[in-house]
Amino acid sequence: MRDGGQLIVEYLVRERVPYVFGVCGHGNVGLLDALYDRADAIRMISTRHEQTAGHMADAYFRVAHRPAATLTSTGPGSCNIPIAVACAFMDSSAFLAITANVPTSQFNRAPFQETYRHFQADFPSVLKPYVKRSWQPTRVDMLPTALRQAFATMLGGRPGPVQLDVPFNLFKEPADGVDVPEPGDWRGGIDSRSGGDPDTVRRAFDLLRDARRPLLWVGHGVALSEAGAELSALARRLQIPVIFSPNGFGALDMTDPLALGFLGRNGAFSANEAARTCDVLLAVGVRFDDRSSSSWIPGYSFNIPPTRLIHVDLDVQEIGRNYPVHLGIVGDARTVLRQLLACADAGPAPDGAARRAWLADCATWQRQWEEFLRPDAGSDAVPLHPRRVVEALRRVMPDDGIVVPDSGVHHNWVVQFWK
Repeated sequence: MRDGGQLIVEYLVRERVPYVFGVCGHGNVGLLDALYDRADAIRMISTRHEQTAGHMADAYFRVAHRPAATLTSTGPGSCNIPIAVACAFMDSSAFLAITANVPTSQFNRAPFQETYRHFQADFPSVLKPYVKRSWQPTRVDMLPTALRQAFATMLGGRPGPVQLDVPFNLFKEPADGVDVPEPGDWRGGIDSRSGGDPDTVRRAFDLLRDARRPLLWVGHGVALSEAGAELSALARRLQIPVIFSPNGFGALDMTDPLALGFLGRNGAFSANEAARTCDVLLAVGVRFDDRSSSSWIPGYSFNIPPTRLIHVDLDVQEIGRNYPVHLGIVGDARTVLRQLLACADAGPAPDGAARRAWLADCATWQRQWEEFLRPDAGSDAVPLHPRRVVEALRRVMPDDGIVVPDSGVHHNWVVQFWK
């Protein structure tokens, strides 16, 4: 006999979810039994705190680009996870947040740990601003639809966390005769890497090719799309310098002469000088937030217009949010970059003399920035100079190392000084 908890775990296994991070509670013990039964295929990792579980699932997606799940109990257990869910949501990182709720027979009767003052079993309202969508099945036969739709929503388009809020009686209710969906039957034929309109992509390429001072700005969308190879190929083919958002670091080898560093109010002089001087800016998978755009002060990081902006993003809401676009392309970063590379294969090369002059200017700014920083890199001042700390970390970090700064002022030091 199969129960609802076993049905959920079986679906997670079919989705190849490797981990469930969470904390045991009276509201989720039924699912823990099911996870124990399938420990050969999926691993439950018990954390000290629910927020930690969310951050672990978030981190796993950022590195592996595959979702994990979290498991929290009713009431205060699940109330500990919103910060981690919000962090993932803001950075387009996906995981399945399974939150337990009170039994359906006790909805709206104020049982232990029910959120009921505005609506029965109302915990999904707590996470509403920070998930792409919430599901609250109230019968076992509703679980398959909720699960397959949750994964489709979580991974479709711009990734993000979703919530499955499960009344805890469902974990142990019989599920015989309830089929577990095969993910491939529902999503196998969906193209999740849509490209841009061919005519618009061609116009974008022509702008880049004919520009005298073109610039590429890349962000998390390039990393999520695993488009580093395509980005590097396009930059080198057209000899276009590249600037980065913090989550775009590593899309191009940071030691490449075309790499100018982090843009923004705490960014590198070379990146900001190139951004405010360029005549065409191709922005891929970036948000033009206040930090990277220096609070949108004209001339500080950008001059849009007269700079002509080509903005590529999978989320149409980000295109034109803070700056007017000359061309907007809704599409997957890797697919659109491949389309631009195909245009490069078919079309003439850019003006070599103009491109060399532009790269010489960028190299000068980069050299000036490095000369400005050099004295502090070897400083013996006490307390330690931030530049000295970052330089020491750079020397010992492997090429494939992962740097995880928190969101304090030290984050500014890392993104400004790292290369």
